[in-house]
Amino acid sequence: MSRRAIPGAVVILAGLVAIVLYSRETPPVTDAVFAPASVAWMPSVSEADVLTATWFCPGVPASGEQGIGGEVVVANRGSEQLVGRFSIVTAEGATEGQEFTVGAWSRRTIDVDAFVTADFASAVVEIDGGGAVVEQIAIHPDGQSVAPCSNATSDEWYLADGYTLDGSVETLILTNPYGDTAVANLAFATEAGPTPSTAFQGFVIPPNSVKTIRIAELGARDEPVIAVSVALESGRIVLGRAQQYLGGQRNGYSVALAAPALRDQWYFADGELGDGITETYSVYNPTSEAVDVDVVFLGLPIDANFGYDEPFTVSPGEVVEFAPATIESVPEGRHAIVFSTLSQPSIVVERALTRPIDDASLAPDDRIYTTIMLGATGRTDGYVATRWHIGVGPSTPTPGALVVYNADNVQGTVTIEAVGPAGPSAVPSLTDIPIAPGSILLVDLEADAVLDQELILTSSNRVFVERVLSRGGGLAGRSGSWALPLNL
Repeated sequence: MSRRAIPGAVVILAGLVAIVLYSRETPPVTDAVFAPASVAWMPSVSEADVLTATWFCPGVPASGEQGIGGEVVVANRGSEQLVGRFSIVTAEGATEGQEFTVGAWSRRTIDVDAFVTADFASAVVEIDGGGAVVEQIAIHPDGQSVAPCSNATSDEWYLADGYTLDGSVETLILTNPYGDTAVANLAFATEAGPTPSTAFQGFVIPPNSVKTIRIAELGARDEPVIAVSVALESGRIVLGRAQQYLGGQRNGYSVALAAPALRDQWYFADGELGDGITETYSVYNPTSEAVDVDVVFLGLPIDANFGYDEPFTVSPGEVVEFAPATIESVPEGRHAIVFSTLSQPSIVVERALTRPIDDASLAPDDRIYTTIMLGATGRTDGYVATRWHIGVGPSTPTPGALVVYNADNVQGTVTIEAVGPAGPSAVPSLTDIPIAPGSILLVDLEADAVLDQELILTSSNRVFVERVLSRGGGLAGRSGSWALPLNL
């Protein structure tokens, strides 16, 4: 089978879910601009008429050590050749911009560590006329990690779930891609509450450079949760985070973008309770006011309780961990989940999901893998996409590679297209897949037609799409990331 559905949620609870579901209004297409996407949204794909689209990647390791490196993948979504330029930014500055082309309906890979040697390097990619999907791949002995690049810089960034237990390494990657100095103020929070750090007030990121901060070096060692906020006094930057898990019941490696804004709702499609699975959510409130947070479980079988719990409070500047396993009414198996607050946008939420690996030949600490992900949000006007783009898909057959949550309480369908030399083409085994109201759909990407290709997922309903790919390098387990929604 190429697809698997998980039964939907009961319609009688639509009134409750309506609190956390978005409206269906679609804004008008704007006139031609240089940067069409809103920084307050997640990375997205735009069909707006633009002169130049710029993508800012969160950073990849580029030390030159064996098994460590990074790539940027540029996928051309159109029938005309694309022309673009890229530069690589490190602590030493930025490389001279290099022009490149991408043929119609094809992809081009930029090998970052072929141009620089640095602990971390970030790429800035400009595309004349837009029409591309730009993502990065961080390569590490503990696993490959795919992440979309950002459509814009921001003057604020947030992370909720850093981790330094048992020597685990969390590194902040602050990239200033501009010719002016950026000055940032950083704040931190752990289980013990807000942690003052005067050393990172007025923190300077020189022009065209990358600065890195190892969280453990701040004194935050053996911490199970560390939240971070970065507010710019001047300039705009991109914030990425490299996370290497070395113990504390987590395992793996990831590099991803931080959140460029606080929001009042955060969605996750790939929650799961079961034997050997650990699922936790870190909810960070960096504001000066306490916030009440509601949790709603979605995508559950029709005879299941929604597991709706009483709101919990996150005090100013604090981070709180929420574990679904503590809610007795939530059944084992897959679920989606949404965190929401009736306050103004005031929280950021990340999920850490650790699953077991059934391989007795592995050392005990290696028989698990952890995916860490920010939640997804609708656009500030309530728009949720029905089309999602995947610039980097699986290179080997991958069951359950896409986890799709149907945000509408109506029956729908999902179709996967593979982008080949002649353009997008629907995959017969992945066409008009039924998706039940308010349900979760697992899509297996195993056919030859979908391997090493850009993919497009189109739904008749509003959906959220998580991508769960192999960690590569012969490693068992997966890495997680969001597909890129269409920004109409």
